[in-house]
Amino acid sequence: MNRRHYTYIGLNIVSELPIPEWSMFEQPPSENASDVQISLADLSVQKWADEEKLPVINPTEYSFYVPEVGYYRVLNGSVIIVAPLSAAGSAEVRLFLLGTAWGALCYQRGLPVFHASAVLARNGVAAFCGEAGMGKSSMLAWLTNCGYPFVSDDLCRFDIPDHGAPVVHPSTPRLKLWRDALGAMGLKSDKLERDHFRFDKFHLQWTGQMSRQPFPLQGIYLLEWGEPGIMRLSGREAMSRFMTAATYRGELLEPMGQLGWYWDSCLKVLNRVPVWELKRPRDLSTMENTVKLLEDHWVDIGLEIANDDK
Repeated sequence: MNRRHYTYIGLNIVSELPIPEWSMFEQPPSENASDVQISLADLSVQKWADEEKLPVINPTEYSFYVPEVGYYRVLNGSVIIVAPLSAAGSAEVRLFLLGTAWGALCYQRGLPVFHASAVLARNGVAAFCGEAGMGKSSMLAWLTNCGYPFVSDDLCRFDIPDHGAPVVHPSTPRLKLWRDALGAMGLKSDKLERDHFRFDKFHLQWTGQMSRQPFPLQGIYLLEWGEPGIMRLSGREAMSRFMTAATYRGELLEPMGQLGWYWDSCLKVLNRVPVWELKRPRDLSTMENTVKLLEDHWVDIGLEIANDDK
């Protein structure tokens, strides 16, 4: 079998499944040990729990079933086994591999991942978090359209050192945008891949320049609708709202035994990085004004990181 080798978010990965979304992270075959193995399994050979007994969630295993797509098993933070159904499309199979399964593997390994979009702004990364429907990807799309380099969308890995700023790893160069957001940017959806669950949402591949190196996280913005404005958040309010806006598949953390670790990771991030509330109108025609608001804000604050050693 032709295995692919990738270096992605700091991990060396060997995959039996080609992952075109990771093409920029592909590496020549190496004799070095892999951190993660992604394997394809035959449903007739691999033993799987009955659908009604899934998901299985514990500190060493997360197994789940996606109707019309297939079975996934994530083991010990080092193995993902994928058993696609015969009628499943390859894009749908990869969608859950790169989303739910990959997020679970990161949790098993103790790697903080968050529901966020991120761009490279001035001397570091600005990350945007918000609950579903808050326009994280739309915000990212407008900023990249204005020349700010893409860093990450949807599932964003933060690396938190013992001291100093967390860094953000570049991830899958793809945005998920609603049809109205595409239209507002003058883009057509007819040649784009449609989202598996949402008829009116599409996957847009980022084709601009992108680094494979992580960048320091300089500011976190929690997205809200309302009159335009940016307000600093701190203390319990910042923590509570960040957890609500940024947690990816939070239902996995407690049965995996990772809830305490995750809280500690969030505290470390918020002790070192300023958190802001960014309000803007729902009207997509005002997005240029929102970008200008952000740019003025970045000039005013210099995106400075709070000193965690004070």
